Amino acid sequence: MSEVTLEELIDRARGLIPVLKERALATERRRELLPETMADLHRLGLLKFYQPKMFGGYEMDWGAHAHIATELAKGCTSTAWIQCVVGAHTWMAARFGMQAQKEIFADPDVLIATAFAGGRNVEVERVEGGYRLTGEWSFASGLSHSEWAIVGSQTKSATRDEYEMTLFALPEGDFGQNDNWYVSGLRGTGSMNIVVDNAFIPEHRAIPINTFDTGALEDAKVHGCYSYQAYMPEYFFSVPLGPIVGTAMGAMDAYLEITKKRFGAMFGEKVAEQTPVQTRVAESTAEIAAAKLMFDRVFETLHNRGSQYERVHKDELVRMKRDCVFIGKLCSQAVTRLVKMMGASGLSDTNPVQRFHRDMEALTAHQSQQWEIGMTPIGRYALGLETGNQVIDSAPEGDGFLY
Repeated sequence: MSEVTLEELIDRARGLIPVLKERALATERRRELLPETMADLHRLGLLKFYQPKMFGGYEMDWGAHAHIATELAKGCTSTAWIQCVVGAHTWMAARFGMQAQKEIFADPDVLIATAFAGGRNVEVERVEGGYRLTGEWSFASGLSHSEWAIVGSQTKSATRDEYEMTLFALPEGDFGQNDNWYVSGLRGTGSMNIVVDNAFIPEHRAIPINTFDTGALEDAKVHGCYSYQAYMPEYFFSVPLGPIVGTAMGAMDAYLEITKKRFGAMFGEKVAEQTPVQTRVAESTAEIAAAKLMFDRVFETLHNRGSQYERVHKDELVRMKRDCVFIGKLCSQAVTRLVKMMGASGLSDTNPVQRFHRDMEALTAHQSQQWEIGMTPIGRYALGLETGNQVIDSAPEGDGFLY
């Protein structure tokens, strides 16, 4: 199990592309991954990349999630999202104490949903041995396939007279779902709401966010890979990049396949012979290629710092935040240009380019892709100002390199 390489997982993912293309429309209509797709992801080990070796996983370096997802997204963005984002939650579980880790990883094929946004009617009560938790949280991707869930809430500190964000791990049976995932893009991710009704959370399945973010628990340090101890806020914003780049590549592949066979509706000319079409295809390929170069640099930087057990430097952080949102912009522009060239045929739900376009719009609406969040810090940094972002401003100084 532990001898599997990232290259092998990427090859397995690449081999799924044709079947994922065939299932993509049915996946959208089901609004969650098909059972056979989930079975394929488990069978091929495509969800174990960050699972600790101690619990039957591959314990890979940071970036594995994104490289696998880049391939899967060429066939189905929703599948890539579940593999990449939900599959990466094993990395989060490995930051809890060992008792919680053993409970969560008792099933070596565990899938873990998370939700921290949109908490409504949340109540946390400290009781003997733990907490009582009630509430509803939004956007829990893969919830119907998940045996565990992690949610977060402001909670009264046990040691200080103040509140702090605390994460709670709940097993299947202690949470339910509000099936409200009716959306324009990423339709197949089943990102519905987690509902918790007066569940008891033992103390060992609760962790303060600062302890979690820093990987400070000794039980997180028993695993060999740096990713369980790396400062999480510096890594988290890079999670969606694999689906973004892969979706742009998938849209280009689908567009070219269709356009090579298309003829003009009015005059019957071969569409591929039109100079404007050729020029716009070239422009989109350039945007995708540029996005992939920045993608590679982001993960190289994070891996280099992580493998040395160092904080990411301030100049590296502002560059990466800029590059991450710029990757999204480039890929979104590339796909939008393609779908607009298809005329009325690009409006059909059965047109894969249209589906990739809707998925891209959903991907780039993610909080980590907000333009000002990525761009403003580097502008302030370049002008000699504090960025106002606590994670960036607390990072060690770098060489000031902006490019």
